[in-house]
Formats: sequence, structure tokens, C-alpha cells
Amino acid sequence: MKIKFLSENTLQDLRVNFDAYKEHYYIKESEWFDSYFSKEGATYDSNIDYKQPIFNFDSDYLVSDFENVKIVYEALKHLTVAEATHERLWAGLAHMQMREFTYYRLSTDLEKKNDKRIQSALFFTHGAKRSLYVHLLARLWWVGYMTYDEANKEDPYWLTEFFSSADFSARCVVFFSSNFTSNPNITKGVLRALIAFKNEGLQIKREHFVEANRYLNILGGAMILDMLEEDEVEEIVTARIRKVYNLDRVAVMI
Repeated sequence: MKIKFLSENTLQDLRVNFDAYKEHYYIKESEWFDSYFSKEGATYDSNIDYKQPIFNFDSDYLVSDFENVKIVYEALKHLTVAEATHERLWAGLAHMQMREFTYYRLSTDLEKKNDKRIQSALFFTHGAKRSLYVHLLARLWWVGYMTYDEANKEDPYWLTEFFSSADFSARCVVFFSSNFTSNPNITKGVLRALIAFKNEGLQIKREHFVEANRYLNILGGAMILDMLEEDEVEEIVTARIRKVYNLDRVAVMI
């Protein structure tokens, strides 16, 4: 089986005429979608191999988001970075081959007719980079790509698990909003530093991600961050967090 892309005309039709089609989304009218996408020229098969993954549909998104990062990344690990930036790929999967997951993850928004979130979850409605971490499927692949640790043979998703342990949606946008976090080495170095603080007893909050990003952004004006190794990034972030929050090396209680 091959991944199906939406044609450009189909993508623009769904985006521009969302108001005309939104009732079909609200009631999860699969027959209408099947008919719509069966029209000649509506979609086309890519040359990218595809095997339908089995998603986790746990009622607790804290559980399912982490599991589904692993599921999507493992199923599509063969995507190139360039391929994984295509809106027509992710919009196609969300509407067709992974539609059941779309219904599950947007169930509350569909029920409440939250048009803004429905659109941002299915299409790229923000900037090119931000949209990758807002789209309900693209963000799963990209979090997997950015946090997968090949060096840890026993548990390559240990950083992913930490990242997904709280505020998944918010962390996706906050943490990956900076250009430098396009580098997996930097991402993994930051996460390793924060995990070490967590193990010391620090309750990791959004502010710690923000501070790490802010400081690295400042440093980016004076050095080429992409040249740093994971260990170097971890040391930089560790020193900064200790200084800002006045932490020592004994157990931290916050």
C-alpha cells in the first residue's frame, strides 16, 4: 500500500470551503468523505510505502499521545524530512487512511464545533514550522523524529516519554517554536538536562522549557548552535537553569 496525497486542488477546496463542508466533519460522515475523495483527481498515490498502524485510543490523552508518537514514527520512520513537511501528505492521512484517529483525537472539538481547532488540526493554518507541531498527525511524527534517541538501544523513546508526560500540545508549540530546535542534537540535549533536574526533584514546568529556549536563542546570536553536541547543550542548559532558579546539587524541592 502507498500513502495517498491530496491533490493541490482538493486541499485548497477543503481549506477554502470549510464552512460548506464542516457539518460532515461534525457528524463524522465517513460515507461523504469516501465519496468526495473517490472523485477523479482528488487524490493520488505517492511512492511512499505505507502499512496501516494500530493507534492507541486511550481516554487519557497523556497516555495515548506518547503511545501514538511511537506508533506513527515507527510506521513512517522511512519518511525523509522533506517529505514530512508536506501539508498534502498529513492532510491526506488525516482525512483518509488515518481518519479513525482524527475522529478520536478531535472528538471534543467536533462535538463542540470548534472550527478553529478542527482546521488547525487538519490543515497547516500557521507558519510552515509551527503548523508541523499543531497538526494532529504531523506533530506525532515530528516529536518522534526530534526526540528519538538511537544511542539508547534499550529505550530509544525515553526522551519522548518525558516530553509527552504533561502538556503535550502546549509543549509542542512552545519547545519547537525556535529555529534552533530543528536540530535533534539540541532538542535532546535540552531534554536530557531537564530530565536530570526532574530526577533531582524539580517539578518541570512550561517555564523551564521557555527559559531553555530563550537562553539558547540568545546564545545563537554569538555562536553556531548547530555545531554543539548533545552533551554541550545539556551542560549549557543545566548551568542556566541552576543560575536562574538558584538551584544547588542537593535534592531540589519545588
